Amino acid sequence: MGTTRHKILEAAEKLLLLKGSAHMTTKEIAREVGLSESALYRHFDHKEDIFFALMTEHQPAFHEAFQTHQAGTATVSENLVALVQAVVHYYEQLIPMGVSFLADKELLNQFRATTQPLGMGPQNVFERLAAYLEEEQHLRRLGEHLSALTMATLLLGPCFQRAFNRQFMGFDPLQQTEQQFAEEVVQGLLAGLQPS
Repeated sequence: MGTTRHKILEAAEKLLLLKGSAHMTTKEIAREVGLSESALYRHFDHKEDIFFALMTEHQPAFHEAFQTHQAGTATVSENLVALVQAVVHYYEQLIPMGVSFLADKELLNQFRATTQPLGMGPQNVFERLAAYLEEEQHLRRLGEHLSALTMATLLLGPCFQRAFNRQFMGFDPLQQTEQQFAEEVVQGLLAGLQPS
């Protein structure tokens, strides 16, 4: 990613969090970066393209966690703790932008039309985690009495709730570190996920 493009995305994310998508202009983004508005358009055709780039910018770190913590490596518990932490971090990046998208139906429809054919977006979290859990089931390191998608849902619900609470309230009401949260969620659910 080019330096200018990265600075544009950083500025846009900052303004998005401060003002929301409806009140953020390309002129403000350009000013924040120290560019003219026409120079900004050399990197992005429309304001919406900046939003879409922001939504996908945080995916590589999320996907890297799944490359590092593959089925059959380490223990299931260690892998899930790391994956839960990656998911919470991803949600913490996604929620503020997602709220802006939900507030602007036209932008949300454009996002859906752009990302769904590419297999990108929040549903990717469910797919990746369910694929990992299914592989662990095939390796007999997890029981098969629940579907992988159900297990993913049981893990992702608390992850989203933690990220939402931290964003909405400005603090963690449970007062746990990321590590403590991840360990407790995994420990709490793993008893029901172990092979019989």
